[in-house]
Amino acid sequence: MKRKLHPFRAILTLLVATAFFLTETHAAQAQSLRYLNRTVEAGKQIEFQWLNYDERTCKDNGYPKLIVERAPSLGKFRTRQQKFTPQNGPCKGKRFSVLLVYYVAGRKTGQDKTSYIIQGRTKIRINLEIDVT
Repeated sequence: MKRKLHPFRAILTLLVATAFFLTETHAAQAQSLRYLNRTVEAGKQIEFQWLNYDERTCKDNGYPKLIVERAPSLGKFRTRQQKFTPQNGPCKGKRFSVLLVYYVAGRKTGQDKTSYIIQGRTKIRINLEIDVT
């Protein structure tokens, strides 16, 4: 039994296919999403290191940027830029830019939820849950 395709359905199918085609992203441009859970004592800090280089060519792409999407409620972020030199691997001995991101807990205890983006050669979105004890 043959079904007749109505013009409305054909147009709708074409529009949906076009939308998928236009919104396609390349793997290198796709944003990585990571969920991190950490524990820190009240008044202390924890550190996250973010490098921004190409592992195949050993090319340094400069310091990544921290973009806070949802600010923490029980602490704050601070950053520091420094150079890093790998001690082994294909890029051994070369100097690369690293962004150190610190979550500094306040005096109040509880669970803090925050999110931020590390923008460098690629974008990495971090959803961070921190238990402040």
